[in-house]
Amino acid sequence: MKLLFKGDSRVIKIVRKISLPADAEYRLSLFVHPFETEGRHFLRHSLTKQVFELDAEEWAALQAGAPSAEVRDELALNRFLVEKDYDEIAQYRMVLSTLRTMTKTSKGIVTYTVLPTTACNARCVYCYEEGIVPVTMTPEIVDATVDFICRTKAEGKIHIDWFGGEPLLGASIISSICRALKERGVEFDSGITTNATLLTPEIAQEAKDLWLLKKAQVSMDGARPDYAKRKNYIDPSRHNYDGAMRAVELLADAGVHVVLRCNYDSENLPRVDEFLNECHERFGGRDNVSIYLAQLFQSGEDKSAGKLYLTAAEKTKTLEEMGFSVPVGLERYMRSRYCMADSLGTSIIISPDGTLHRCEHYVDRDPVGTIFDEEPPSWTRSGETIADICLECPFLPDCTPFRRTSCPVKPEHCMEQKALETDRSLLALLKAEEKKEAEAASQTGSEADDEPVTEEATPRGDLC
Repeated sequence: MKLLFKGDSRVIKIVRKISLPADAEYRLSLFVHPFETEGRHFLRHSLTKQVFELDAEEWAALQAGAPSAEVRDELALNRFLVEKDYDEIAQYRMVLSTLRTMTKTSKGIVTYTVLPTTACNARCVYCYEEGIVPVTMTPEIVDATVDFICRTKAEGKIHIDWFGGEPLLGASIISSICRALKERGVEFDSGITTNATLLTPEIAQEAKDLWLLKKAQVSMDGARPDYAKRKNYIDPSRHNYDGAMRAVELLADAGVHVVLRCNYDSENLPRVDEFLNECHERFGGRDNVSIYLAQLFQSGEDKSAGKLYLTAAEKTKTLEEMGFSVPVGLERYMRSRYCMADSLGTSIIISPDGTLHRCEHYVDRDPVGTIFDEEPPSWTRSGETIADICLECPFLPDCTPFRRTSCPVKPEHCMEQKALETDRSLLALLKAEEKKEAEAASQTGSEADDEPVTEEATPRGDLC
């Protein structure tokens, strides 16, 4: 048995057993995900993030419930095997609470997501903001937004995400906010989520110089006909697929890292290759253009969502060959918070009317304050009640306690997809290990055999 992935030392210190009772009866932990590929056998623990590789004999014995004493004790000490009556959900809650107590949080807000407008030049058929009344920041709200940021920010550099609606409809508003922040000595950089069709060479230059834009996520919908149908632009003669692709070139030329999020479901996924091939022709060789495939959350309600993800994962291999893929990897640490709604005041959403929200998906409801408040808002966490179905999920520590109870965009049938994502990450880990071993073997006289166990296979990509 070999430890392939060291995992989170903080969690291991909390849960690892010091000694084992002589008469204990064990079962496989709820949080263990078994994985087999090409005759190799692995166990991954979603709470500790450790990965063990077992040989064929050890694997067969474990499956039969009769592991050797040596394997049994090692797995039990590391909580891959637990006592039959052990309450692992209580253990998970305790670990999460402990990590949240241990985690240092900055005093003040680090990340602001600012919506200059909720208006949009598209009418995407899948948009979760459908029905929201378009509102655009007034000069008074712009000034108050700058004041709020200066009053509530953490020390040091902050980050601003421009969101919408379509934020480029409020490009002049973004410039006004950035100019005022610079005049007041605020150190910041920014990112944007956009369809990009309103981008001009002048705006691209302003984004680089004034907005200090580091990253742009451009939403796409696959092949040209699928894009036109799904984006459903109000004026398709001006705002269209070609305009979005030109904008990617403009942003990349300005030194911005552009991430194309290609939304898919069962209808458009078969034609995604057409889009990928065009991207290769236009952007091939650029190291600041990446692409990832994102399943529309509406399709996650379908029980076949897992199979759909598997098909998309095969197409992701094409992205890897083209040099566009966003790397995947196993999580190195258990997160003490999972998203902006669980951020405990280090992140906030500012709507065009000046109301404050926990999450970009809640901009039309449940405000937690306004930019005119003297102090940053505080709020209770967004529901820590664990849904019944999640109580039996091996990936609960990779997820969030409120994923199924109050998150508005997480899929209904998520366990199968999470298993596929984990398997894909494990394969990436194996590939990285094989590459390291090959490089070590080629270094005559090196001390490669003494290198520590791998902690992370590849850099992690975006989570959301």
